[in-house]
Amino acid sequence: MSEWGRARPTQTVAIIAADPRGGHAAADAIALADGAVGASLEWPTSGADPRALLAGAADAEALIVEAEGAAAEPLADVLDACAPFAARGGALVISFAPAQLDAVAAALLDSPAQLLCAPSVTDRAAALAVALAGHRGAGGRVREDGPESEAARRKRLNDEVARIAEVLARIGRGEATAQSPLPDRVPGADPVVEGEGIAAADVRRVIRARRLRDQYFGAYGGGGLFEDPAWDMLLDLLAADLEGARVSVSSLCIAAAVAPTTALRWVARMTDAGLLCRENDPADRRRAFMRLSPDALIAMQRYWHAARRLGGPML
Repeated sequence: MSEWGRARPTQTVAIIAADPRGGHAAADAIALADGAVGASLEWPTSGADPRALLAGAADAEALIVEAEGAAAEPLADVLDACAPFAARGGALVISFAPAQLDAVAAALLDSPAQLLCAPSVTDRAAALAVALAGHRGAGGRVREDGPESEAARRKRLNDEVARIAEVLARIGRGEATAQSPLPDRVPGADPVVEGEGIAAADVRRVIRARRLRDQYFGAYGGGGLFEDPAWDMLLDLLAADLEGARVSVSSLCIAAAVAPTTALRWVARMTDAGLLCRENDPADRRRAFMRLSPDALIAMQRYWHAARRLGGPML
């Protein structure tokens, strides 16, 4: 029998947690995803070098970082130290609190890490199962247990898909996914700034009108009937551009009107598509700002004028 036909070895996952409760949640998620805890690392104190600490995860195939409760400077240092782990092929899952969203996004939004804001144990397990499915091994090494025929390769991939489906089904029978803890943003008085014939206040009125749908229909179907995070973010960034304002990643996630983890995935997807541009704050490495790309800004302006010519509501 070939190596691929044998039982798949358990994948080891290292944990580094700023708070014991996060460490326990990570351990539960690892068990749910059919992994094994390889090492539990101590969160560094301020001024300590986390790179030496993370050397303890070198042999692990995945790393879960439980950041909730961490002070700002050690968190930034740990996130910077984690980036090379993900870049060289390690599966990386970052769990963090809403207040830490900007710091995490500034460090790892462009990385292959799974970013989870205020997740449940099941959220962690699902993200870990997906991350491990595409794992290449620590150091970027592809597992090579022996020659593999095309038939064996297909069987391996089918088995992996089936394993993930089983994990997700088991998760679905468990606790419900955590809801977004971020508060609703209440826009104040918006200055009218003319640009290409578009007023920022008009864009803000459209955004508020979109939120009214949730107010009147949110109780039906468990909510989320009108989720459209990409369009909500494009509108918010158009208004900000007209106002000459900068939009942080956390503010943009609030504008998306979906759970922060979902919003972050959309931010990454739209950045990859060339719709959004990220700019790091030169005064604070823990914060990044988002804006429309030049092409997206032109497209939004043209859409606005075209919709206005039709005479209908712009929603």
